[in-house]
Amino acid sequence: MGEYEYHDRIIGSLLPSHSSSDLYALDESELWWIGHFEFLKNHGYMMRPRYRPGWKPSYKPGILEPLFSEDGQSQDHPYVMDALRISDSYMVAMKRVKVSTGEDQVATFFSNEQHNTNPRNHCIRVLEVLSVPGDDNEKILVMPWLRQVMDPRFRTIGEAVQFFQEIIEGLQYMHENNVAHRDCASNNMGMDANLMFTRQYHPINPKKRHNWSGRALHHSRTRCAPKYYLIDFGQSRIYNPSESRPSEYALKSGGYTPPEGDAGIPCDPLATDVYILGTMIRTSFLDGDPNVSKPGVYGFEFLRPLVNDMIADDPSSRPTMAEVASRFSDLSAKLRWWKLRSRAVQKDEVFAKPFRAVYHVFWTASMMLLLKPAIPSPKNAPDVLQ
Repeated sequence: MGEYEYHDRIIGSLLPSHSSSDLYALDESELWWIGHFEFLKNHGYMMRPRYRPGWKPSYKPGILEPLFSEDGQSQDHPYVMDALRISDSYMVAMKRVKVSTGEDQVATFFSNEQHNTNPRNHCIRVLEVLSVPGDDNEKILVMPWLRQVMDPRFRTIGEAVQFFQEIIEGLQYMHENNVAHRDCASNNMGMDANLMFTRQYHPINPKKRHNWSGRALHHSRTRCAPKYYLIDFGQSRIYNPSESRPSEYALKSGGYTPPEGDAGIPCDPLATDVYILGTMIRTSFLDGDPNVSKPGVYGFEFLRPLVNDMIADDPSSRPTMAEVASRFSDLSAKLRWWKLRSRAVQKDEVFAKPFRAVYHVFWTASMMLLLKPAIPSPKNAPDVLQ
């Protein structure tokens, strides 16, 4: 038996050092990660105390007790685990993927030397691919840990414009390289916000510091510009540029199914990507999303004509991503500085609105004194992914 093969034996005997009282809070997927602790450590990645062999809870048994303890924070996704890179304490995401899905091929395709240095490439970079011991059908992709795009909220119109620019550019770049994302909703977009935070935030409770010593304080996007990425290529497809691109059945993405998906009619997957992106802008900014009680944001009506074309029922009537990028560039170029620096106000904001408006005036003046551009620019930010 190989060094690590025993990890995939009977799950109940995976961690003999744990008592039954210790294990009540751990599910099967967590046990899998604990079983591979030494393997990951040997490759330079250290998981949190909860996922180390011999872990004993620091909290007392109870329904609410784990919520207030660092080692009570369990992963939301059974196939994704956070860890710190031992060499520099950089936080990474480790994702288990099935080889049969081809996700590793798409992800590594955009991480090779040719694409990695292209500033228009906004696909998350794969730092390392690990073969799972004893399982030829599974791999672990090691990538930067990204924060949810909407957390914290966008403070200004200009901050959101930067987000739109990078995601539109990133999806256009994928299409230029004959790749369809097919699931490019907001939950499959991420933000490298490390420069925004004065100390590393916790991966599960991002309002807390990584070491659970207090709140994770942060600067605004305007002051310390983040970078935005497309993630999760489990449904993505790479097409042969020398052949006609096949039609695909559209998938539900971000809680919404494109019209061609509801009709069960296969179509150009690139046109479906355009619809999904347009729906993300509509539900996250223009109109809000009633499915999750999320309000819209004032100030983005200038995007309405473009978004309406992107979500046209007829896929052939939608603009290509090259056309979307061109039209968005024209629209954003017409925005005056005061518009870009104006506050992005949530449509359900009531009582705090006047106080935030006054504070925003002074904050804006401070950003202008610091010569921070109205549309944040991460171009000069140091690359921490090497």
